[in-house]
Amino acid sequence: MRTEREIRADLLAVLDDVADKLLARFGFRRTKGSFIYVRSLSDAEQALVFAASFLPKYQPDDEVHLHPAMRLGMRAVTEAALQLVAGNKTLLADAPEIIVNQPIEFTAPKSVHVRWFATGIDQMKERVREIVVFMERWVVPFLDELRTPNDLITAYKRADERMMKQRQWYLFVAAAEFSNGNRSGALSVLDENLGAPGLRKRYAAAFEALNPT
Repeated sequence: MRTEREIRADLLAVLDDVADKLLARFGFRRTKGSFIYVRSLSDAEQALVFAASFLPKYQPDDEVHLHPAMRLGMRAVTEAALQLVAGNKTLLADAPEIIVNQPIEFTAPKSVHVRWFATGIDQMKERVREIVVFMERWVVPFLDELRTPNDLITAYKRADERMMKQRQWYLFVAAAEFSNGNRSGALSVLDENLGAPGLRKRYAAAFEALNPT
């Protein structure tokens, strides 16, 4: 049986051979030894993450389970969100710099969801090619729509099903409104999604910041 270190090294070699040039066409680049491709825009930093579980016990016949993810950060929104929660990072899942962090499958219909397992470098190449095709078809177009704080607001208003809607998501949307100077719009987002008595108490700092007495 091969070691995790050997399998990890193979995956890095496969990314270098298969994914780097293809994802560079969309502006995503990876530093040596990393599993993360990053694209920096004027208002956003977007990432494609080749997350993996090596020697998975739940799939003992395979060496690696690839479960890629996408991430999105926007400095202006992070700064506004921290202001709303009075610096309490816990209310932002202890990661205020990450507005979106979800499996890439969320960007596609359930009918095309795939699980990617591989053993050996040849199978890894096949799986990575499949993942890149999936990213081109579903993930990159989604990220192309998430470049500015206004894009977050638009995704919220249309109830975009491709977005994982955890509680901190609504804080970030409110922060996007707040960063635009729309205090009433930000408060409306909180009222609609975090306005139940228990949640209102938990997120009291944000409500108070937007509706001071």
